[in-house]
Amino acid sequence: MAYRKTRNANLALAFLLLLVTTNFLLYHSGVPDFLSLTLTSGVAIGSLIDLAIVAPILVYVAFKISFKQTIGLMVFGLILARFLIPAELYAPYRGILYVGLGLEALLVFAELALIFMVIRKASVIRSEMKELSEDAIYSLLPTVEKVATKNVFIRIIISEFLMFYYALFTWKKNAPSHEGVVTMHKKTSAVAMNIMLIHAILIETIGLHWWLHEKSLVLSIILLVLNIYSVFFIVADIQITRLHPMEIRNEKLYITQGMASRMVISLSNIKEVEWGATLPSKHTLQFVYKDFEKVEPQAIIHLHEPVEAVMFMGMKKSVTEFAIRVDEPEKLKELLSKNGNLFI
Repeated sequence: MAYRKTRNANLALAFLLLLVTTNFLLYHSGVPDFLSLTLTSGVAIGSLIDLAIVAPILVYVAFKISFKQTIGLMVFGLILARFLIPAELYAPYRGILYVGLGLEALLVFAELALIFMVIRKASVIRSEMKELSEDAIYSLLPTVEKVATKNVFIRIIISEFLMFYYALFTWKKNAPSHEGVVTMHKKTSAVAMNIMLIHAILIETIGLHWWLHEKSLVLSIILLVLNIYSVFFIVADIQITRLHPMEIRNEKLYITQGMASRMVISLSNIKEVEWGATLPSKHTLQFVYKDFEKVEPQAIIHLHEPVEAVMFMGMKKSVTEFAIRVDEPEKLKELLSKNGNLFI
């Protein structure tokens, strides 16, 4: 889900956090006793409306999600309400949960059918990828879309597959070393920062999970799963950072920034490279690895025609310009100059 970054999105996110927090406190704290509140089934229907209708609408306002994802959030809200609301208060509305689960089951079966279709065409996908002669980070999703489907759910599944692939199965691979390689992370602390994040998550998981396990088993399990997922994500991010520097080969420019974004641009589509432009607009996609100190882009690359960038969870963004920061800007200038006067 891409955050909309608007005033309404900020307000929606704030109300969403407030809504979830108040409903949790209502049933799992001493607040009702302190305020002398009597919880009835009427309160439960209010929580159902909050979690199954209001919360998904707020998420829709704050994030760029599809209608199907919104339906899924509504069903998730019903399930969350089942765990938050005491059984005696939730009992009259149990049928609503079953209807929601039935609807979600239909969506799941449809999505499983798409997954099986992709699996059936795995050999064709593998052959197409070999013909492209590109790394999996760049070739897998376009090949699946060409051979099987462009479904949003499949894009998410492919993105997750790539995450586990890079986190678990790329440790014996080496980064490319041909003359068209320009590294982007070696003069930053991007990898070190990610390793620190992994340590912090592991420490937080051990301490907070142990404490929360006695308070709420469900929340402790959810937190544990999210932390494990975060570790896999960060490890995959490190591997992609290490294995995929910027490359110029086959008349194309390949660029990625971990799991966050990636693009393949034909060199003939580059209109101008604006060196020294350190203040890109908020709509400019940035390929700038983080450091302990604030770093600025070195150049903005303008394109003749828009190119689709693949973002987190397989989402796509149309790009006409993007900002970069590399370890060896002079080498990049030289490589681009061989393909035309591009660094005006």
